[in-house]
Amino acid sequence: MLRLVDISLKLGNFSLRNISFDVKQGEYVVLLGPTGTGKTVLLETIAGLYHPDSGNIYLKDLDVTRFPPETRHLGVVYQDYALFPHLTVYANIAFGLKLMGETDRDVRNAVSKMAHFLDIGHILNRRPRLLSGGERQRVALARALILRPYMLLLDEPLSALDRLTRDRLRRELKRIHGEIGVSILHITHDLSEAFFLADRLIIMKDGAVIQEGNPEDTLRQPGNRFVAELLGIENFIPAKIGPGGQVFLEGLGTSDPPLFSPEPGEKTDSIYLTIPGWAIDLFPDKENGSYLSQVNMRIVGLNRTEAYMEIELEHEHGARLSTTLSWREVTMLPTPIKFGKVIKIGLLKEGTYWVPGD
Repeated sequence: MLRLVDISLKLGNFSLRNISFDVKQGEYVVLLGPTGTGKTVLLETIAGLYHPDSGNIYLKDLDVTRFPPETRHLGVVYQDYALFPHLTVYANIAFGLKLMGETDRDVRNAVSKMAHFLDIGHILNRRPRLLSGGERQRVALARALILRPYMLLLDEPLSALDRLTRDRLRRELKRIHGEIGVSILHITHDLSEAFFLADRLIIMKDGAVIQEGNPEDTLRQPGNRFVAELLGIENFIPAKIGPGGQVFLEGLGTSDPPLFSPEPGEKTDSIYLTIPGWAIDLFPDKENGSYLSQVNMRIVGLNRTEAYMEIELEHEHGARLSTTLSWREVTMLPTPIKFGKVIKIGLLKEGTYWVPGD
């Protein structure tokens, strides 16, 4: 549906650099990256608001690199909704159809169907200033979808909403995608939003794509420490990989080979082992072969929320780890956990990976 080939663009001191990726028919792709990395500039370049200095943009195999925005047949939804404040909800949704010369009857039928699909039929006579944030975003989605675009481009569509509305609308986006099957490119810096929605993640940093893949594989095998931290991994243990694949962890023992099989010439003399919180077992009870290592660590922090407890651990040689348990999991532990207590932990082989060192 969409293919970018070596897109580069310089805007002042910022540049997009040699960006290439595609979005398949019916795919939900999330572009993930920190604020200021160029996600919106890339989205607007795809939409036609900027023309790249080099490279090509293809929609359905047609080169649209120099086409004006109105001929690309894309639906764009921004975080600030971009609704016409002087028009009613009905008029906002109908605006594009009227520009295309549709009859009043066809416009009424199309708006009615779209309003029913997005459950906004009861607000069609209101103006945007009288709507909640969630209602405005539904109207913006309706205005984009009613034109049956080749694909939707969503620019941080949920970031301006409160948590409850955001959770409802991301479920709505999943429903829309499932029922209509429209291809979607969605940009965000919110990790939970990305994992909830994405068929595939594309990760950007400083105007360039640095990794892409499905969410599970990307989380399991981050390409570097930046990606790992962006994906919410907090535990990094300095380590080295031996020639047989065994891992030497600073202060945490040595694994049995072969845990990893580095490619020929791959630098492994200075690495970090990435350990997701869920890969840390308190009071390990699985077979020894399931664990990379089992060590004693001291509880140096207990941070409580309404649903979870974050547990901070420290090894006598200085290595630190953290994990989060639900309150139900806490009550099922074989012994109570207390600040300052030394407990045994197991580092599960499943879920651990390594990234290059600094």
